Amino acid sequence: MLVPVALGTLWVARRPIAEGFIDRELTEAGVPARYGISDFGLAGQRLTNVMLGDPANPDLVADWVETRTGIGLSGPYLVGVRAGHVRLRGRLVDGRVSLGAIDRLLPAPSGKPFALPALDVDVADARMRLETPQGLVGLKLSGSGVLNDGFRGSLAAVSDALAIGGCAASRLTAAVRLRVDGDKPSIAGPVRAARIGCGTAQVSGVATTVDLGLSAALDRWRGTARLATGAARAPGVASGGVRGTIAFDGSAAATGGTLDLTAAGVQAQAGRAAQLQLAGAYRLDAETRFDGNVRASGAAVAPAVVGRVTALSASGAGTPVAPLAEAATRALAAAARDFGGDGAVAFRLRSGKGLAVVSRLAIAARSGGRITVSGGSGVTVGWPAGGVRIDTVVAMRGGGLPEGRISLAQPRAGAAIHGVARMAPYTAGGARLALTPMTFGATPGGATAIRTTATLSGRVGDDRVDDLSLPVTATWDGRARLVVNPACAPLALRRLAVSGLVLAPTRLTLCPVDGALVRVEQGRIGGGIRVAEATLSGRLGTTPIALTTTGATLRLADRGFVVDGVGARIGMPDRQTRLDFARVEGRANANGLGGRFAGGAGQIANVPLLLGGAEGDWALAGGVLSLTGAMGVSDAATAARFKPLAARTVTLALANGTITAAGTLVEPISNTRVADVTLRHDLGAGAGRADLAVAGIAFAKGALQPDALTPLTYGVIADVNGSVSGEGHIAWTPAGVTSTGVFRTAGTDLAAAFGPVSGIATEIRFTDLLNLQSAPGQVATIATLNPGIPVSDGTIRYQTLPGARVQVEGGRWPFAGGALTLDPTLLDFSAPKERRMTFHIANMAADQFLQQFDFKNLNATGVFDGVLPMIFDDTGGRIEGGDLKVRPGGGTIAYVGDLSQKDLGLWSNIAFQALKSLRYRSLSVGMNGPLAGEMVTDVRFAGVSQGAGAKSNFLIRRLQKLPFVFNIRIAAPFRGLLDSAQSFYDPKRLLRRPPASPVLPPDIQSTESRIVP
Repeated sequence: MLVPVALGTLWVARRPIAEGFIDRELTEAGVPARYGISDFGLAGQRLTNVMLGDPANPDLVADWVETRTGIGLSGPYLVGVRAGHVRLRGRLVDGRVSLGAIDRLLPAPSGKPFALPALDVDVADARMRLETPQGLVGLKLSGSGVLNDGFRGSLAAVSDALAIGGCAASRLTAAVRLRVDGDKPSIAGPVRAARIGCGTAQVSGVATTVDLGLSAALDRWRGTARLATGAARAPGVASGGVRGTIAFDGSAAATGGTLDLTAAGVQAQAGRAAQLQLAGAYRLDAETRFDGNVRASGAAVAPAVVGRVTALSASGAGTPVAPLAEAATRALAAAARDFGGDGAVAFRLRSGKGLAVVSRLAIAARSGGRITVSGGSGVTVGWPAGGVRIDTVVAMRGGGLPEGRISLAQPRAGAAIHGVARMAPYTAGGARLALTPMTFGATPGGATAIRTTATLSGRVGDDRVDDLSLPVTATWDGRARLVVNPACAPLALRRLAVSGLVLAPTRLTLCPVDGALVRVEQGRIGGGIRVAEATLSGRLGTTPIALTTTGATLRLADRGFVVDGVGARIGMPDRQTRLDFARVEGRANANGLGGRFAGGAGQIANVPLLLGGAEGDWALAGGVLSLTGAMGVSDAATAARFKPLAARTVTLALANGTITAAGTLVEPISNTRVADVTLRHDLGAGAGRADLAVAGIAFAKGALQPDALTPLTYGVIADVNGSVSGEGHIAWTPAGVTSTGVFRTAGTDLAAAFGPVSGIATEIRFTDLLNLQSAPGQVATIATLNPGIPVSDGTIRYQTLPGARVQVEGGRWPFAGGALTLDPTLLDFSAPKERRMTFHIANMAADQFLQQFDFKNLNATGVFDGVLPMIFDDTGGRIEGGDLKVRPGGGTIAYVGDLSQKDLGLWSNIAFQALKSLRYRSLSVGMNGPLAGEMVTDVRFAGVSQGAGAKSNFLIRRLQKLPFVFNIRIAAPFRGLLDSAQSFYDPKRLLRRPPASPVLPPDIQSTESRIVP
């Protein structure tokens, strides 16, 4: 009866007992609490309005909590827990979650492995506000079932922002499903973030679906995480999103798995890729490891980068390298527009030391280009101080790319790299580059040495070089100094064709200037090329050519060069063009090349003109060689036909195998303009022409005379006053030279050996201008000619001949009612010799002759014919065998002046009156002697009788019946003969002469006077 009573008493008192127990436990733990017990039984208990912790800021609040208990041999035990709405407050401290005052109610660690209790749990809505150093997280849990087997629930997490290790995430959410089967929990569901940023890297729309399985002790895990993101961006790179799967399996000691991540729409400054994939196996333990592949598809290099590469081809413009550089850069550009790649990579990290290895890399372009890296140990990068080690082979082929293999070997990181590049000959656009196996070595500091022999063929502008071969030795210090060929190197050339010039195989030795053929140091270029005496040969079109130089130097620092003793011989020996320059200087400029030349001389083909003293400026731009300056022009003939002339403002251009030139020829002493010249010469054909335009060369006494232009007129003519104009044309081919021209003068006066000439007018057409040969039948009109007897209005027909000769075809002048004619004759002025001219007098009326020469007191009749042979040489002119004869019928000579006895005296007057008018039957005049000296004139009268007006007497009448012959010799200067003759019949001329005059009357002798019986 006691037992039931006691049990009843305990049942009635169970709630106060429970409250006291709970209160005592809470008080001993120091946990403020408030709660209500709505039910308390042996099988279950229900607490309501539960609050633990600081009433102002409680750590736990629940509207109700129910527990179910059971009683076993060891006493009561907890069977299950149910709760309604639970709110918890927690903080993450040193990696552990703290629930505030509730921590004091939790049992101490037992040291046993963790295991989920066999507790039946049913939570309708449990939420936690978790404060962490990284940010605030809100959690919500709901679920039911036995915790170690059969629990099913869901866990939700939200956070506006979390910051972890320099990274920040915003608007994080998680909604996962919780399961426990056979003591093993599993979690599955999505985890999302609106944005995650690490420094300047950002990714948006991150969504991860987690499928995680844990061991019963929660010390192992296995699962997968499927990742999908929105746009991702980092400095210089961006992606439209990343998708993939990460599989993991392990524990806190080690976790491994696989990953397969693909970034889509990758954009970087250097290029883009439609997809970039990383796949492989990883393991995280004491050493972090990854072995896998990197793949790219739809990749392209940025246009700006491609542009910089293709721009490099422009540096070789106009050189044989140009088509090769263009083809290579075009192939690179095509490959760079669309390619994919696949590489094998490995990664290791232990104790802060890492190692990355690329053991294989294959790049394939849509254009067909292929680049592979394989073999050996690959490319190894270690950090923080492991350095780089390269031991592999790089191969390239297809798609127009140069084909070759480059073997790279490095015994250890930090050691020198040695290699051999074996490149196949590369051809493009008619160009070809062949390299012998290129050996090279590079030190860790970057110092690199390269050795090979390059053989190049290709076009130079519109021209071509074939098999130009040069050994190349280059060193690079890895910083700012590049040296190419520090010693002399032999250059071999099989063929060079430039502007129609084709050089035969040749060899030259190129020696360095300032220690290198090329030196680049601190961004400045230096070095240069020096060539000693050299001889080259070949053909210019179909014409042989030989080139020589005594030395040449090119300096790259100022891009200047000097070539000394330049000589060119073009053509066959019998028609060779010769060009020589003492010195040619130049340098590269924005337009090409340019500089100065001096000491130029030469001769074009078989044109008999010599060029000399040439100096001026030259330029080579756009394939055109241009020269401007001055030079001298002289006759190539041994006996010069003209004196040296100066060519001023000369311009010359060589383009497309053609020389064009223009200039003005002047007489160098007086600076008189002689002619404007234009020239054109086709080097390939060896043909050309020169045109001369003479606007008008003015000659004047005391100024410019023809002998200043040509020695041919010296001693022949003098005191020229007049002008000459016209044009000349010279043409040449390999077969020979032709020259033509037309020159004219009007009203020119001059002094010749046979006397003064005035009013010369002629137009002469040369058929061989250079040799001064004209067409026959040239006509010159002469206003006056005075070889001793002045004649007017004459015409001469002539032809000029080579060798300073003139073929006189004939001449004619009206003369005293008759005519003076000149016989055909050849006048040779090439050497001192006699030149003969024979004049004929026909039908000369004595009275008109006297009127022409103003014999006012004489009157004569009779018609004369005769001949005047004249000879001219260096001593002057003379008459030999001159003869004038009256025609049959004779004539008269009468003095018609007034002369008195007072003038003459008695007896003289008687004689004069008897002889002042004479009739003669025959009269002849013979002349011999120099024109400028003592002329001997023999006059013979025959059949003489008194003429009309003469006084007669007995004696005179008797004498007239006898036949008279008078032979008279007159020795006097030729040009004084007329005066002598007039004095003979006009004594007043002698009487009027002053007594002091030193001029004596000529020696008139009667060599023979006789009466013929």
